[in-house]
Formats: sequence, structure tokens, C-alpha cells
Amino acid sequence: MSRNNKFLLIFAVAVIVPVVLIWTVAWPILRPWSLPDITRGTLHEAGDERNLMADEIVAMNQWLHQHQTGWGIAGEVPPKDVPAEAVYQLSSADGQSVILSTWHFRHGADVVGIQTKAGGAYRMRSFERGTLHLPD
Repeated sequence: MSRNNKFLLIFAVAVIVPVVLIWTVAWPILRPWSLPDITRGTLHEAGDERNLMADEIVAMNQWLHQHQTGWGIAGEVPPKDVPAEAVYQLSSADGQSVILSTWHFRHGADVVGIQTKAGGAYRMRSFERGTLHLPD
């Protein structure tokens, strides 16, 4: 192999490998996530649990469809020392699950973690305070 061919091979590897690595991380964040339409759910908040009302189900569906991109990669770790402020356990008519957990930090945004099965991997995203809060 000539010196020029070796140089071109090294250059190609040096350019292609970082691009592949970046897209491996960026693609899940940029790609819209197809989530099921929610038909029922419960809210666990401040030690209380209640079923979501029909208008709250509609609001959750709208929220999920408006926020299909920007979620981190699967496998993110939720805050360990701070319990979730609220946990929405949602399910579709065919039994698909969506679990949303919210954490609030005093000097920052809310963090929302999403799972598609209980005990499954989280994908996380930051939002302004109260973005996921259901109207009273």
C-alpha cells in the first residue's frame, strides 16, 4: 500500500468514526418518538394516587404528541437522592405503557424521565418548571 493510500485510509477513518459516534448519540434525540395514544392512567403525587380524568388523558396525549423529540438516549439514570415529584403511569388501549416521572430542582428546570415499561430504561429531558403539571 502506498503512502498516499495509507494517508487517505487514516483520514477516512479519522473523519468517519467520529461522525458515526456523534450520530449514534444524536439520532435518538432528533428522531420523533412514536408513542401510543393513552386511554387511561394514574398519577402518583405526594404519597397520593388517583386515576386521571378524561380531560387529563386528553391533555397527556397532547403533551406526549407535542414532545416526541429531544429525549436523551435510552439508559439514562434518574436522580438517585431526589424522589420523583410525580409519576404518571399511562397505558394505551392495547396495553402499551408510558411512564413519566418528574423531578424538580430548586435552581433549575424540571427533569422528566420517560419509560415504556415498568423498570425499563429511562430517557430524560429538561423542561421549564410545571410543563408537565396537569391543570387543577
